[in-house]
Amino acid sequence: MSYYFDRDDDIKKPDGDDWESGLNAMECALHLEKSVNQSLLELHKLATDKNDPHLCDFIETHYLNEQVKSIKELGDHVTNLRKMGAPESGMAEYLFDKHTLGDSDNES
Repeated sequence: MSYYFDRDDDIKKPDGDDWESGLNAMECALHLEKSVNQSLLELHKLATDKNDPHLCDFIETHYLNEQVKSIKELGDHVTNLRKMGAPESGMAEYLFDKHTLGDSDNES
């Protein structure tokens, strides 16, 4: 465990963190999920090439399916926001937040 704390690697700031709209934030999240998925696929290929079935199974079981679900969900959100007229329509983002993502004030 000390390995994680002894590393001198810096955590880089995301390329984009100044989102102008909910749609832009969703598009950035979708891009990030696709990037992570691609990295996992490359790791899976490396594990396959090195004949490591345990790592392949671990990646498939715990990561790849979840990544695909997340990409699908974010893609659907982006599509719905565009169909509703976001980002030009502030009402579209408000309704999307309220009906799709839920009202966080009532959940607490």
